[in-house]
Amino acid sequence: MARGDAVHLAARFGAAFMGLVAATSPTALAGEPASGPATASESRVVPTELCRNFFFVPVTLADREGYPQDRTLWFIYDTGNEATVVDPDSLERVSNRDFDRGDRVNLVEATAGPVTWNRLPTRLRELDHLAMALGRPVDGILHFDAFGDYLVTLDYAAGEIRLDEGRLPRPDGAMVFSTDGPDERPWLDVTFGNNDRRLLVDNGAGGTVLKIHRLDRVDTLSPPVPAGAALKIDRVERSDAARAAGKVRFASFELDQPILESTRGTQLLGGEVMRHFTWTFDGVTDRVRITPLAPGSPIGFPPLDHHGLVLVPGDDGLRVHEIVAKSAAEGSGIRAGDVITRIGGRDLLDRDCVTDLPDEALFTVQRDGASLDIVVPLTRFVE
Repeated sequence: MARGDAVHLAARFGAAFMGLVAATSPTALAGEPASGPATASESRVVPTELCRNFFFVPVTLADREGYPQDRTLWFIYDTGNEATVVDPDSLERVSNRDFDRGDRVNLVEATAGPVTWNRLPTRLRELDHLAMALGRPVDGILHFDAFGDYLVTLDYAAGEIRLDEGRLPRPDGAMVFSTDGPDERPWLDVTFGNNDRRLLVDNGAGGTVLKIHRLDRVDTLSPPVPAGAALKIDRVERSDAARAAGKVRFASFELDQPILESTRGTQLLGGEVMRHFTWTFDGVTDRVRITPLAPGSPIGFPPLDHHGLVLVPGDDGLRVHEIVAKSAAEGSGIRAGDVITRIGGRDLLDRDCVTDLPDEALFTVQRDGASLDIVVPLTRFVE
């Protein structure tokens, strides 16, 4: 998730040090893992669950007398995030203490498999909308440099994160590339015909292929069309979409007519591209090693299908903010203002990590005090 996806709120400070969590000032140094790989030749696997291209990492806080037994928080590891964030409700669950949105809090003695942070600085952000969108609880987001100086490998085929000591070699234009950019996150050049752009490598945009500025300046098979919106931490971002007319190149690889979406925010290379490769990031030297999962095979992308609803989080579910014009949802009976409480008969936070969409979706909505089941067909926005 890119920088614009997080709200920069004023910090509140406290003097109490709880042993489990503690308030910290904004000038405190960022924490690093207290322990990690034992030798340069030994990889350590971070416990991970891969869900819809998102790497979920269980982070467990140290046992403390008088605190809840369940002290595990599920974080998404996100190369596009500059700061680690945690949901205040999740933090209250493991600490028996109230927190306010915008607080800055240290997680003390936090462990993720082979890695332990003596102090993991976090910012508090409500993440309920991400949990509803993904269909499972999201307690926090680990930022790109959360694992300190270690090489971090995202292995989509194995569904795991690995840590190693050492440094990547100099960029060779074949497998190793510079990720230098405007900040400490990883960036890569992407070429659209004769047009070069520097895009953020953002695995936190799990369902995204490529998001770019000025989509109208890129050759596409057909004119861009309104194709819905994406839920962000603090806003709804509407977008147009189209399929590139030819190949798009990044690093030494080609994408065959990928789906392109417009954005006013940060330009992104997302999880739908990343899942075709294994990525090893070296945050110290600003380099990445990219290994294709199927060398020599074309990398194509399916049509863009969507339910045509612009949804925003509410207290009781996902509220229909608006309906995309000319989508099948327009004639389905669902209305702006409806609050979706279940999808496919399941609670919003209790859905499988299934990526294949059915031809139609069953939404249970609340409207004027009544509960209604409405079937909404998917719309194909881009062939």
